[in-house]
Amino acid sequence: MPRPLARRACGVSLVELLVGMVIALMVLGIALQLTLIARARYLRLADEALIQDRGMQALDLIRTAVNQAGWVTDTPTASPTRRWPSDSAPPSLVGWDNCGNQALPAASGPCPSGLRGSDALLVRFAGRGKSVSDADGDGATRDCAGYPVPERDASETDPRLGYILLYVARSSDAAQVPQLMCRSLKRDFKTPPADPGRGSAMVRGVETLQLLYTLAPTATALGETVSARDMTKDDWYRVQQIEVSLVVRGERFSARTPPSETIELFPEIKAIRGAPIKQDLEFRPTDPHRNRARFTATLAVRNPLHCEADVC
Repeated sequence: MPRPLARRACGVSLVELLVGMVIALMVLGIALQLTLIARARYLRLADEALIQDRGMQALDLIRTAVNQAGWVTDTPTASPTRRWPSDSAPPSLVGWDNCGNQALPAASGPCPSGLRGSDALLVRFAGRGKSVSDADGDGATRDCAGYPVPERDASETDPRLGYILLYVARSSDAAQVPQLMCRSLKRDFKTPPADPGRGSAMVRGVETLQLLYTLAPTATALGETVSARDMTKDDWYRVQQIEVSLVVRGERFSARTPPSETIELFPEIKAIRGAPIKQDLEFRPTDPHRNRARFTATLAVRNPLHCEADVC
């Protein structure tokens, strides 16, 4: 008697199932690894872009302040003639080495130590437009908050109503992030100018601000680069250029070890008058694995810092 044919087997065996699962897990692992690599690269690029934005914003703020230093309008509305500060008036541009803050507008006396040895810079400048009683300028010069600075009344001996003080301090929140600060006078110009406004956080992540000053040559002195610590009172009227160096950090850390524990701040400057200290020339981060970058600029002082025969 003929035997019935066996039914054909359907499905997969246990071995085939295990092999398929292993291949699927390998593909999934590779895809997950590629996703993590792409995400890490995206976060790194985003952090680098953030650092670049912060650095350029900080340099632009300092450049704007330096460009306004010593500016006096040649078309005043509050007085019939162009007015200049008297010889006894404080300089239109002055800086401090290792300074965290300073009083406005006198800016005299000792200065509190700066964050990580950061320097401070104060510029004075005049406004243009309506009188102080109207508290409204035409926008020729602006303060930290971007408000136009008006002219001072003709009865004032010093026409410079604008003040910008730049320094580095920690944020007031729990993170205590270092940031570039800016202080100007209060917007109520009816208040005596000696009453300063509070500092405003301008650029987050600025770890250090270092400044060097290039002096114009005179009949008795050569042009040279000097730190604020070695500047005399007369030197502030000779400032021709300001060398700026910033270190700006991001929000993320890098797994790569940096090539050096210190960051050289002024690699192009070879000679400085006096005996520069380490904080003038280099910066040592407390967390070297955090993403950061150095930004440098040479800013020219374009306005006369005191009244001279060819400009008055």
